[in-house]
Amino acid sequence: MNHLRQREEVIALPRPNRIKRGWMPLRVVSITADTHDTKTFSFVDAEAGGRQFDYHAGQYLTFRFDNFNGKPLARSYTISSSPCQADHVSITVKKTTGGKVSNWVYDNLQVGSVLRARGALGKFCYDPETDQQHLYMIAAGSGITPFLSISRQLMLSHASSPQVMSLLVSYRSTQDLIGWQELTQFARQPRFNLHATLTGETHPDFMQGRVNAELLAQVIPQSKAITFMLCGPEAFMQTVSDYLIGQGVALANIKLESFA
Repeated sequence: MNHLRQREEVIALPRPNRIKRGWMPLRVVSITADTHDTKTFSFVDAEAGGRQFDYHAGQYLTFRFDNFNGKPLARSYTISSSPCQADHVSITVKKTTGGKVSNWVYDNLQVGSVLRARGALGKFCYDPETDQQHLYMIAAGSGITPFLSISRQLMLSHASSPQVMSLLVSYRSTQDLIGWQELTQFARQPRFNLHATLTGETHPDFMQGRVNAELLAQVIPQSKAITFMLCGPEAFMQTVSDYLIGQGVALANIKLESFA
């Protein structure tokens, strides 16, 4: 049985107070190389400067590409910056085989480039009013991006909820560690637990192999008072959700976001 739930079925959060409606012109103000094939693009509003909308950590922006190979296209990218960073908004883009639009963004966007975007959209967010006080985030590859936003918001703002945060992330190799330096800084604090596995490299500081039931059993505590958030390819999330459901975790405590 397929237990994966769609975005729309996750409990809605209150809309942020300040939002610029419709398509916004966003100008690139900085580009950071995160890994050998991943860049973070930071934007401000091209008309008014700064960030002219509010958002919840875990939401995404939809970008419009009007003249992409002769036809308009729209693509959504999760916001990787934190709502605490009021002066800009960032997305983190990984160059992949067959990633037509992402690869174009990676190769062609420059400081000063302007894209049109709308949002923020999506409900893949931690809600302190309804979710458990232990948040467990599980990601594969570029599926780490919403958790960078969520971790930055909750850790840098010193939010009291959740009381415990855990992150399990699967990377291909030590050259693919998106956000790793900041995550290891968070892990120095008692409330943040960090676990990482490598699927294509052996390294003494990391677990080895793909995320499966055996690995999950090593790092996930036996407790029903945990909210799980999963982000990555559908097969990855199916493996994790099947394990969690088999351990008695309620569907209401499992949130999913698919990164193809």
